[in-house]
Amino acid sequence: MGSQQGFETIGIVRGEAHEATTPMLDDARRSGMRIVRVSRAGYRRRNDPAYQRELVAMMGRCLLIPEGGAGPEGALGCSLIADHVLECAPDCQRIVLPVGTGTTLAGLVTRLGTGYEVAGISALKGAVDLEKRVGELVAALGPARGARWRILHNDHCGGYARVTPELRDFILAFESMNGIEIEPVYTGKMLFAIQRMLQAGEWDSGAPTLAIHTGGLQGRRGYAWLVDSGGATHRRTGS
Repeated sequence: MGSQQGFETIGIVRGEAHEATTPMLDDARRSGMRIVRVSRAGYRRRNDPAYQRELVAMMGRCLLIPEGGAGPEGALGCSLIADHVLECAPDCQRIVLPVGTGTTLAGLVTRLGTGYEVAGISALKGAVDLEKRVGELVAALGPARGARWRILHNDHCGGYARVTPELRDFILAFESMNGIEIEPVYTGKMLFAIQRMLQAGEWDSGAPTLAIHTGGLQGRRGYAWLVDSGGATHRRTGS
């Protein structure tokens, strides 16, 4: 957006200057973003208001967008996704989506009615503060009552961006069967969790479930088993 609209953008990234770059960071640089590396200790303070004020003072007059767009403004923008849900699947009352910061989940909850249940599949291991953060975002947007919601914490497959052999096999089979690209960081884990819960009888397989694909496909490039050296997506044929 900065490249399109002509304003400067700065990306605050965890890691030291000598550490290897990534395809996503290369994309950002090509689009004109200035990358500023911060220590891991600094990164752990990313949600601290005092640290955020330090960043603003260091960068000069700017608008600071928290990681994942986390904040009332980001949640309000994500709430509009609920309109598409209500238009495309009005009878589907179980909504599932992957969760990083919880911002998208909070937005959906505030715009859907009390008859809906929103389940978030955490991509993070040990993110014990997620419920608190989502609750604060929901409260900040105002309505006293919205959709019922919960976050499931046991389908992270080892932690953020970690992949188990079972998750890898599931993703390759899913893409081969459906022709829909997914990635292992967020959407792949969400769909894998849905399959697990249906097979275990934790969810009624007769009740319609709507899964929201939140994107992130650029992350596929970090997995050699999904993308070869020429950038082509691997496809597996057969069942």
